[in-house]
This record gives sequence, C-alpha cells and structure tokens, in this order.
Amino acid sequence: MSKIFGGRYEVLDRIGAGGMAIVYKAKDLLLNRVVTIKVLREQFVTDEDFIRRFRREAQSAASLSHPNIVSIYDVGKDGDTEYIVMEYVEGRNLKEIIREYAPLSTEQSINLARQITGAIRNAHENHIIHRDIKPHNILVTADGHAKVTDFGIARAVSSATVTHTGDIVGSVHYLSPEQAKGIQSNEQSDIYSLGIVLYELLTGKVPYDGETPIAIALKHLQQEPVPPSKLNPRIAKELEGVIMRAIAKSPEQRYVSAKELLEDLNHIQAGEPIAWFGLSQASDPEATQTHKGMVKALNPIEVIDAVPIKSVNKRRRILIVGGLVLFLALLVGGIWNYMSVGSTKVPDLTGKTVPVAEDFLKDAELSLDPEVTQEFSDEVDKDLIIRQDPKADNSVKVGRTVKVVVSKGIELVEFPNVIIGQMSKENAINLIKNAGFTGEITLVPMPDDAAKDAVIGQDPMPKSSWPKDGNITLTVSTGPQWSTINMPSVIGKLSSEAKTILVDQNKLVLKIETEVSYTSPEDVVISTIPSPGESVQQGSEVTMVVSRGPGPFAQGLEAQASSNNVMIAQFLAGVQKGRLKEQ
Repeated sequence: MSKIFGGRYEVLDRIGAGGMAIVYKAKDLLLNRVVTIKVLREQFVTDEDFIRRFRREAQSAASLSHPNIVSIYDVGKDGDTEYIVMEYVEGRNLKEIIREYAPLSTEQSINLARQITGAIRNAHENHIIHRDIKPHNILVTADGHAKVTDFGIARAVSSATVTHTGDIVGSVHYLSPEQAKGIQSNEQSDIYSLGIVLYELLTGKVPYDGETPIAIALKHLQQEPVPPSKLNPRIAKELEGVIMRAIAKSPEQRYVSAKELLEDLNHIQAGEPIAWFGLSQASDPEATQTHKGMVKALNPIEVIDAVPIKSVNKRRRILIVGGLVLFLALLVGGIWNYMSVGSTKVPDLTGKTVPVAEDFLKDAELSLDPEVTQEFSDEVDKDLIIRQDPKADNSVKVGRTVKVVVSKGIELVEFPNVIIGQMSKENAINLIKNAGFTGEITLVPMPDDAAKDAVIGQDPMPKSSWPKDGNITLTVSTGPQWSTINMPSVIGKLSSEAKTILVDQNKLVLKIETEVSYTSPEDVVISTIPSPGESVQQGSEVTMVVSRGPGPFAQGLEAQASSNNVMIAQFLAGVQKGRLKEQ
C-alpha cells in the first residue's frame, strides 16, 4: 500500500533526492491532480529553529505566481515528517540538459536565460531572494519552457549550515563572492549565480572548478574567469559583455537588478545594441593600458624587487607602526565621542502610526529606521506599529535609530471552493485548514438530494477574500428524504422518456434489461418490476424491460414468407408428379 501524506497526497513514485529532501511524484486525492512532494530528511526534523525558518520561507515563496516559477501548493506535517507540496513539472532539470547537449546555441541559451531572469525579477519584486540559483533548480519541459524551483528554501538551509555543513556543497560552483565570504546575500547574488548558469549554457563548463569546495570558493573571490568566447568563439562580444558584467566579483560592477539584465538580453535577442557596452569599452583606461602595454606596466615591479631587503623591512616597520598609531587614535576618538554622547529613553511606539512615532522619537532625540518592515496581524489594526527595537523604556544613546514593524491588517486569503463535486465535510475541512484558515467552522445540516455529509453550501463563497481567522459556515446534506410511492406506468413509452419519469421525477434507481419482442417496437418499454401501481420506496432499485425488436411488422413479414414457401413447395411437388407420369 502506497504512503499517503496528510491523508491527501498519495505517493506514486520517487523521482529524486538532495541534501535537504527526498522528492516524490504524488497524487492529490482531494483535487485529483499530480503534484511533487519534497519530504525533509530526518537530520532536519529535530532542529526546531530550522523547521520554523523552513515553513516561513516556504509560505513566503508560496505567494509567488509566475509562469516560470514552480508553484508551492501546501506545507504540512505528517507525524514527525515535514513536507512541501509543489507543482509537478514534466521535464528534466537544466543540469541534465547541459551534460547532454552543451554548449547550447546562442538562441537557445538566451531564450532560457530570459525565462529564468523573468522568474528571478518577479521574486525580487516581491522581496524574495532565491540564494541557490543553479541548473539543478531549473526544470525545462519538452517544449523548452523553463521553471525555477525552491525559491526561499535555500535561506532556511543556509541558516542551518553550522550543524549541517555538507548541505550546500553542490551549489559552490554557482556561489557569489559575497556568499563565499559569508556576507549577507542580496538580489545581486542571484544575478551572479544566473550569470554562471548562462556561462555554462554557452560553453558547457563552469568558470571556476577545483578539487574541493573551498578551492572553488576561493576562485570565486580571487581568480578572474576565462572569457567565454575563448571556449566558444561563436559567442558574440555583446553577449559576452552581459555575462562578464553579471559575474563581476564586485556587486558595484554587476547588474543592479534582474530587470536591467532582462532588458539587455531582450536587446541581444532583437539584434539591438546595448547602450553601455561600447561606452564601457572606451572609458576603461586601465583595461586599455593593460592590453596595449603589459610589459611597460609591469616594469616598475622589477625596480621594486631590486630594492635591498633591509630597506624594504625598515619601510614595512614604519608602515606598521604608523598604522597602529592611526588605529589607536581613531579608536580613542571613537570611544571619546561615544562616551560624550548623552543617553535617552526609548518611547513606546506600539499602536501608533509611523508619522506619530516619528514625532515621539524626535522629542526623545532619536530617529526612525527608514526600512520599515510590514507584516499581517490579527490583533493590531492596519498601519499601526506592532513592535519596535529597541523596546520601550530602554536607555540608549542620543541619535540612535529605532526599527519598527507595521501592521498590514488582517491577512485576507482566497477562500477555496468546497461545494464542488459533492465534497465530504471531512475533506472540505481539511482543504480549508490546509489553505491556512483557523477560524471556527460551523456545520449546518440540511436535507438534500446530494449524498449524506456532502457540502452543499458555504459562507464565505468560493474564491472570495477572507481573513484567516474568520468564522466559516458549511451547509451539509443530511441525505435525500425518501418516501413510499406507487410504481409509475411507463409501459409502451420510449426508454428515454421512461427513464426521466422513473429517475428524475420519482427518485428511483433504474436497472435496464432488454429482450426480443415481436409485439413491441424496438426501444419501447415492455414491462417493469414492480408492476405499475405497486408500492415502491424512493431510492430503491426497479427493473425496466425494453424491447430490442424486431417488432410486429417483422412478425407479419415472417408469416407472409412462411406462406410463400408453402406455395412454392406445393408447386414444385406438382411439377415432379407430372414428370413421373410422362415416364
């Protein structure tokens, strides 16, 4: 018997595994569709902090809706097993395609890159960073449609790498320099990783490789990549410029946003020039000097090498001592400035609007952090502050900024349709809870022709916006109300008319039998069980016997044929007797 998660998702097949999860193809028994389930590995189950991050990031990513992003349907728990339910994509991951077909053509590469960049742009505009863009996380269908998966999940995993150090090893080839340094990643980190993917599509190789993950990470930080046109001369210079800008080590030299990158890819696909490309080539005097006069540029290094060792050591000591003096001066100055700044008490900002909070902070000689975080709240009204950091009444230095979290009000979510297909009340309640609704559910019984316990009405209506903690009312069928009736007479009627009378009008369960009849035409009711006028309970089975012909006309033809045969036989017998007399 196959495994069923959450009483709803039946496992059909295992389709893969990674450092974080085992991946299954499954069937959603409630909505009758094929889905993908990622089941977390056991080593993560006992890490409560990771589980909380995992759920939060998955729920955040579930808000994304884009044709090039794999949709997240559900996050659940079955016993001790945590799982995510995702859209099932029939296809292969991009790494498999690269291994088999790379280098891809320029047209194929740009087409895939535009789709992936569009997905990343949509996520970034919704304040979600992927953090693990790599070919393994990009699925491609048979018709070339790309879909990016695992949005937001990498953040939960990367936070857990102190205890699970091997979990991101497979991603090191696509790691941005800031991620390799352990610095907080941002949107430009995704752009860097996407640039590496585009490099690999066009060359069949990653720009940095090595024997160990550490060696590869160091190359991301220190080594310049081989220009992709050296590996694939068919790559145009402008496309190479786009790739090299995307994988620039310094974020300042990289694309600022996925929108900018997508615009340049669109220009290249349309055969249009890129505005910055020619300018960047002409306005880089250092690059020109390096290309034109490498030997001259390196000559001063030979002179420096010729300086006596004692002179070099003396100069080094002077620089070190000078640096230490400067550092101590700055340190003392900083401490002095800190000590000389007065203290103030943080006012209570909770329950206030941002403009009012700014006035309170100004009076306390403090300022509001410009990055105001917003989140849904069931308790605090929209546009009012939920919490603050530092907290109220704390003593802080004058001039400090205070962070606040502002309420977006009660979260309104699209309510599911639970009156479709005579859904049972148990399945309806599960569907409502899986959609995140926590309000009280009231069941109202009502007689109906629908099956017993089927949901026949709902408040709120399907697809309406509803607060997650709002009250819900479901109208549930108590089943049909049957009574005893007299069996209707349908003998002599066509079977279709008789069926309407018995089933639709009188709520009887019909069984149809056929038999040969020379007295009734084809498709006409010959008899019923019970007979017309007899008592019968609605909802019970009755039998209707229908003629399959040939009918009375055929019987007349058969009788005439029989008479003709007799006459012919008698004629032949008379002829035979005449012949015998002649002999």
